[in-house]
Amino acid sequence: MAQRVIDPANPLTARVMVNRMWMHHFGQPLVDTPSDFGVRCEAPTHQAMLDYLASSLQRHEWSLKAVHREILLSATYRQASQPRQDCAEVDPENRLCWRANRRRLELEAMRDAMVAVTDRLDTSIGGRPVNLTTAPFALRRAVYGFIDRQDLPSMFRVFDFANPDQSSPKRPQTTVPQQALFLMNSPFAIEQAKAIMSLPHIAQAEGEERINAIYKTILARLPSSDELAIGQQFIDSSNDETAKTSKLSPWEQYAQLLLLTNEFMFVD
Repeated sequence: MAQRVIDPANPLTARVMVNRMWMHHFGQPLVDTPSDFGVRCEAPTHQAMLDYLASSLQRHEWSLKAVHREILLSATYRQASQPRQDCAEVDPENRLCWRANRRRLELEAMRDAMVAVTDRLDTSIGGRPVNLTTAPFALRRAVYGFIDRQDLPSMFRVFDFANPDQSSPKRPQTTVPQQALFLMNSPFAIEQAKAIMSLPHIAQAEGEERINAIYKTILARLPSSDELAIGQQFIDSSNDETAKTSKLSPWEQYAQLLLLTNEFMFVD
């Protein structure tokens, strides 16, 4: 059975594999039904590309690394996500790959990114699973998160985590109020905002320098003049009464605000 699955005369296995690899990197598979390559599903958008990558996987003795490298070094993958009017009129869904797809971070990447900007992410390899949803919050990567199939935490369900009880070829992607509410009110998000403001290069800065430091830490860039003015206005408008009733100081609220931005949550 195993030999027939990977037999060179059986192209289906390699095609299914590279289709999922393409979906992982581009957000959209070449065949819209990753688990169904039957005659009733839609034809691939790029038949020749699917065949080429499948044969490349077989030529490289089923080395996934080799195919990943080939995809990532391609001009198609290295495109920017900026729209182009002439292309959008012909192919508004970007099925022809004329630009990169703007992609929202999945739960695991989002959670790890929020810890990473605090400079506390534990990148060690191996070990037992850890609980990601209860305090004190673990600093290990989400790939080591403990999953209870019979009692999946609500956080996982809110952010479209795949059902652990069945095969999920493609995660759903929803945009619901609970996602924003979690990032605004959860103890985990509050802890990350506080940790950002505790970083020495931010805690020791003042005024515009502190805003610049927060931007560089969270968004890896400096703010524009308008963003700088908005940030200063936000801090100045926060009065003592607001600080007393909130779990966060004005500066910590500002750091949390940047963590909630689309620029942080999306990959362009």
